[in-house]
Amino acid sequence: MAVSFAAFSCDGLSNPEPGKSGFDEKSIDNVWHRAKLRGVAFRAIGQEPGWLLEITNGTDILLVTDYGQNRNSYPYVDPVVYQGERRTQYVLEGYGIIVEIRGQRCTDVMSGEEFEVSVSIIMTDRQLEGCGRALF
Repeated sequence: MAVSFAAFSCDGLSNPEPGKSGFDEKSIDNVWHRAKLRGVAFRAIGQEPGWLLEITNGTDILLVTDYGQNRNSYPYVDPVVYQGERRTQYVLEGYGIIVEIRGQRCTDVMSGEEFEVSVSIIMTDRQLEGCGRALF
């Protein structure tokens, strides 16, 4: 099971397309749709501090933290799937990061939006919590 995700409360990753009238880069739906069009398979967001995660299968894992101040792209790794536990992990060895996706409902604390999965990003110095969804 390959999953891509991204999470971020600040949607400043999307830039408006020149010459397109009516383009609303702050639209949550638009941000998720644009991620899918870029080939992102899984996207997640979290708050306090705002973060986002995007997983593009076979390519990379993008993690943006601290309201967009820190943006890092990591090489894609195959996930470890714990089917019985409804849990998937991406272990980014050498970077001290584990992305864990759990099959349990989640509600974004800022928007109140419901998601099918909860996401934890475990780093050496902190842990981020949020929600996500598969885009493919």
